[in-house]
Amino acid sequence: MANKFQLPVSGTTSDGLAVTITEAEVNYLTQVAGWEKFEQAASDALRRYELVLPQDCREAFRKDSVIVWRIAPDRALVRSGSPIKFDDDEQLAALELSDSRVCVQVNGPGAVSFLSRVVALDLSEKCFSVGSFAQTAIHHINVLLDRSEVDEFNVLLPTTFSVSLTDYLLEHFNVVP
Repeated sequence: MANKFQLPVSGTTSDGLAVTITEAEVNYLTQVAGWEKFEQAASDALRRYELVLPQDCREAFRKDSVIVWRIAPDRALVRSGSPIKFDDDEQLAALELSDSRVCVQVNGPGAVSFLSRVVALDLSEKCFSVGSFAQTAIHHINVLLDRSEVDEFNVLLPTTFSVSLTDYLLEHFNVVP
C-alpha cells in the first residue's frame, strides 16, 4: 500500500497521554444494500462466508480480519481481506468502496481523550465499548468511527477529504519527533 500521508505520527494530548496515528490498509470495503427482503438476503449471503449481519447500527460483527457494520436498516458495510461476492442475489446491490475510503488508526492511552476533542460522542468505555461503531463527523465531514480495542479506534475517512482531515487531526495533539 502506498501511504497517502507522512504517518505514523506519535505525540501526546494536552494532558500528556500518548497517541499514535497510522494509516491502515482498507483492503476490500463493500457496501451492500437491499429492499424489502434485505435482512434475509444479506444474512444468507454473509452466512456463506460464516459471517453475520448485525441486528443494530451500533455493534459490529467481527471474525478474523472481517468486520461487518450495519450502517442502516437496509444497508451494511463489509471490510475484508479478500473480496466478498454479493452479485448472485437479485435482492441485493453491492458497491465496491475500497478506493473511496482511507482508514486512519488512532491508538494509545490518549486515544479516547484525543478523539473526544474532534467528535461529538461520549467515547467512555461504558457508552462506546469495544466492538461499537458510530457514523459521526470530524470537522463537518462524515466518518465511520470503530472501536476495535480499549485504546484503539479505526476511522474511515472519505478519500477526497483524507488529507485535510488528517491534517486537522494532527493539529489536535503535540507531535513527538
